[in-house]
Amino acid sequence: MKKLRKEDLSLEHFIRYSALGEYVLDDTNIPLVYNEDESVPPTSMVYDSVTSMLPVPTNLGRGWSYIDTYGDITEQQNSVTVYDSVGSVISGTEYMIDYIDGRVITSGTVVPATVDYKFFYVSIVNEWEDAYAAGPPVVSVHLDGFEKEGFQLGGGRKPIRKGHLHIFATNQGERDDLKELLYDGIYQKCVPNQDWPKGTMLDWNGTFSDHYEYTLIANHSSLQFENVKALNLHPPLLGGIPRTDVNMLSDLNRYRARVDFSMFHWEEG
Repeated sequence: MKKLRKEDLSLEHFIRYSALGEYVLDDTNIPLVYNEDESVPPTSMVYDSVTSMLPVPTNLGRGWSYIDTYGDITEQQNSVTVYDSVGSVISGTEYMIDYIDGRVITSGTVVPATVDYKFFYVSIVNEWEDAYAAGPPVVSVHLDGFEKEGFQLGGGRKPIRKGHLHIFATNQGERDDLKELLYDGIYQKCVPNQDWPKGTMLDWNGTFSDHYEYTLIANHSSLQFENVKALNLHPPLLGGIPRTDVNMLSDLNRYRARVDFSMFHWEEG
């Protein structure tokens, strides 16, 4: 995994759990429905959550919360609670959780009926196309140009990456709230520069990875920010329609903003 990808993952994790921590919301008493097609009886019984919550908690870039608070390095203990048909809590040792697709997977020893969980209200994605698939509110994280400066005698370097947080909101108030939260979230802040030696916290199947290892990149400082700026975006409209008439824009482009920044760290020579 290249350094840019590691920095991108560290930044996204920080944004999701720290900068946007108050947008981790609760969805409670949600029915779990047996998924016959995905199950392999009797050892793997899959139950899907069926919720009316909008945005859909399992849309692209969202999912259930897999740690309890930012800084935790082990699987959550309090963000997801599973109940049987009489309302008794089922021990977490009896099932696995697919945090991406919102599923509970048992070995057939218990029958889950409902679930309470915390989920990410704001989708976080990397690609513009993903923003359309996820639906607002979305934050698209984009790291592009970079330069590398020396910072000490010898081989020390200061890599500087230009970055943007593109905000797509559902209304003006939400746009302004996300814009200020993200600005305050990174301004004069430090982000642990993780090495991710065995991959991210979630495995390919959406479960918490048994191989995740919290390690910082050796001889590198934390990630820091400078030149942080926030602005609203008003895409040009066709046919001479006034720029203030947001009703003529698509749902995704109607309430947009951007936070620009430079992200840097120091590397020892």
